[in-house]
Formats: sequence, structure tokens, C-alpha cells
Amino acid sequence: MPALLPDPAYFATLPKIVSSGAVILRDELDRFVIEKPNYRDHWLLPGGTVDPGEDARQCAQREVREELGLDVEVGRMLAANWVPARASRGAPMGVHFVFDAGVIPAPQLEERIVLQRSELDAWMLVAESEAHLLSPWGAQRAVRALAVLRGEAEPDLLGWGG
Repeated sequence: MPALLPDPAYFATLPKIVSSGAVILRDELDRFVIEKPNYRDHWLLPGGTVDPGEDARQCAQREVREELGLDVEVGRMLAANWVPARASRGAPMGVHFVFDAGVIPAPQLEERIVLQRSELDAWMLVAESEAHLLSPWGAQRAVRALAVLRGEAEPDLLGWGG
């Protein structure tokens, strides 16, 4: 006899979790792509929120296509962050993933990137020393992902109390 799942009403009582997928997309000089959304005061890694029916890797690939006009192979997971719920801000808990999107030479990026102007004002390539342009949490994710790419860290779950 197949196992029965709990009543759907039970699932409605469980906490909400938001998930996202983002990428580290590098050039031949090990700089990585960041983007400036028009709805935030800091830069972000390319990526976004997981839609119903997709996983975080699929989300990352879709978002890079939508935001930058690039079809990239989204490879291995480099970092995952757990963000607890922040009741004071009404924000649910979340789990956020960063994946390797490989290397595309800078001239090709400059030629091929087409910004999604409804959400983004700019993009640029930055060195790891410029990760501070991201939010503190975003910088932590990017630095950790770059360390994994260099073989200096494992892609384990990182907590952040923000």
C-alpha cells in the first residue's frame, strides 16, 4: 500500500520558505559579473527567486537568461545560505544557492549581455576585492563561492542571522 501524505491542510500550517538561485559567472581574469537592480541600493549576483515547479539551478539559469540575455550552463553548487525568518520585517525563512556558471571572456560578455532594463540599470565585472559592492550577505556568498572555485572551501550550508 502506498504511503499517504498528510492532509493538504497540514502543509498549509507549515512555515513558508523562500528559495533563490544565483551564479558566479567569471571572465578570463577571474572577475565575476554583478548587476545593479533598479529596486535596490546595492549590487547583486545574477539570479532570483525560484518559481513554482523549478529548482534553484533551473531558476539561476532562467534568471541569467532573463536578466542578462545569456544562455549559460549552470554547474555545481558553490554555496548555500540559510536565512532565518525575520518576523519584525515580515520576511520568511529562506535558503539561497549559488552555482558556478563558468567562464566567458570579457569581450564576449560585453558583446553578448543584453540587460533586462525593466529590472536592471547596469552590470559589471569585479574582482573579489570589490565584493563589498554587494550587500554584506551577498558579499559573504560571493567570497565563499569563489573560495570553493579555488578549492579552498567546501560548498556547505552557511548561516546568516541578518
